[in-house]
Amino acid sequence: MKNFYVRTILSLASISGLLLLLNSLYYGFISTNGTDAGYVYDLVVVYAFFFILSSIILSVLIYISKKNKEQIGYAFLLLTGVKMGLSYVLARPIIAKGEAASNEKVNFFIIFIVFLVIEAYYTARLLNNKQ
Repeated sequence: MKNFYVRTILSLASISGLLLLLNSLYYGFISTNGTDAGYVYDLVVVYAFFFILSSIILSVLIYISKKNKEQIGYAFLLLTGVKMGLSYVLARPIIAKGEAASNEKVNFFIIFIVFLVIEAYYTARLLNNKQ
């Protein structure tokens, strides 16, 4: 199980780094404004926020899977709800900017959904683990 934990966190870090690189390249070369300088939060801050929360969630889920596998789904729902609340607190300044931050809003929520999908994938793997 310790091997699964290390692989999961390393995979999450690799995916996060790759997505951050692709997102930075998009805003550096392809985007019409060419920069994220007008954003409330830097891309690195948003990715770090979601990486840290996802790492905590996956660590707790792996710990729970060792103790009481039947509670993994409930823990996932609870932890995801807490993550949504913290994400809303982080997103409030972005939402308050209105139309001026439409690209930043879309970017923030796409990053949120991507990390949520990653967490759901690893949760499903934990639930389907035949140990």
